[in-house]
Amino acid sequence: MVRLYRTLIKQSFEETLAYRGTTILTILFGILFYAIAILTGSIYFSFAKDIFGWDFMDYLNLVTTANAMTYLYEFLFVQSQEALTGQILEGTLDYSLIRPVNTYWFHALYRIDFPSLIPLILTVGIEWMIIARIRLSFSQILLYILIVILGTLFIFCLNQIAVTATFWIDGLSALAGLPEYIMDASTRPAKIYPKVIQVLFLWILPSLTVTNIPVVLRYRIPFGAIIWLAIVDACLLIVSKFEWKRGLEHYVSAN
Repeated sequence: MVRLYRTLIKQSFEETLAYRGTTILTILFGILFYAIAILTGSIYFSFAKDIFGWDFMDYLNLVTTANAMTYLYEFLFVQSQEALTGQILEGTLDYSLIRPVNTYWFHALYRIDFPSLIPLILTVGIEWMIIARIRLSFSQILLYILIVILGTLFIFCLNQIAVTATFWIDGLSALAGLPEYIMDASTRPAKIYPKVIQVLFLWILPSLTVTNIPVVLRYRIPFGAIIWLAIVDACLLIVSKFEWKRGLEHYVSAN
């Protein structure tokens, strides 16, 4: 499996080199969107030192962490999931289904999005400077890394569930974009939302938990929220795998 994955990574890199113009634009837009988010925050905090108890460093930490999770997800999974939609609709999954591999993870890791690596490195570098500035302890840094991993898995599971629904329903472009809209709305402090929204996205579908926990780490360690996020991730992963298994029963080959 490792040898196969190395081959798939090599193919992804060759595809990136073959489409240099697209690669450059993807990198530039990724950096631009992150820069716009920081600029927006700097405008907000130019009128007040804190908003709902958050200062600019908290906001910068939130936005940078959210972008790092998104870019890590895109680097590892986004191309695979985009390709999977077409393969399901076109009935071209046969090649992988007859191979002695775990088809779920094969298609989850089918391609690597190398253009996302540059914005990912940029945001990780900035986040490292933020961590040094707010002086997190070693244990807090380890928890931060764990949260980023859990957050990336959360984004992956939401998108995987949306993509796999293509086995049953064609034309799910709106549903496929829903996880992206949810995560985009979560790149803001949870306190600015009404209580109903907070409950929904902190505990039921904890996208706000994913992005807000790293900021809370500066002041305290929210063990309960971290454990709950891990439980939700595990449940979503189980659901997505079950959906994949049932979806294959509906799969119709083009051959």
